[in-house]
Amino acid sequence: MPIMNWDQTLDIGVEAMNSDHRDILDAMNTIFDAHQAGQTGDAINKLVAKLGDVCIRHFSDEEEFMLKTNYPALNTHKIIHKQLLENYTKHAEAIKTAGGKANDDFFGFLKRWLVAHIKGIDIKYATHANATPERKAS
Repeated sequence: MPIMNWDQTLDIGVEAMNSDHRDILDAMNTIFDAHQAGQTGDAINKLVAKLGDVCIRHFSDEEEFMLKTNYPALNTHKIIHKQLLENYTKHAEAIKTAGGKANDDFFGFLKRWLVAHIKGIDIKYATHANATPERKAS
């Protein structure tokens, strides 16, 4: 059972970023499913590391997209990404210290992060990019 399913409320209207967001959600669900199946140790630690890599790649893609579309709040968005990665790293380190045991705090963080970031933050650069035909990108 997934922690969360993709639905239209997460669609920001930029397919490349939607695809990245689905990749993040898939990685989150893989960790959650493994946790639900009782997996711990290296199996969980590797999945958590993979999610971190997926997020780092996505943040880079997203920042490049914002640069191409002249998004005026790019620097603020970069700061938000940095803060998210710092929080994620703290959770990942706690999981590693606990012997690869994920917990409800971690999954709550992931779900709040994904929903709030997409619906509250990412939608702003998507709206900006889609506001004029010459900026529109997918």
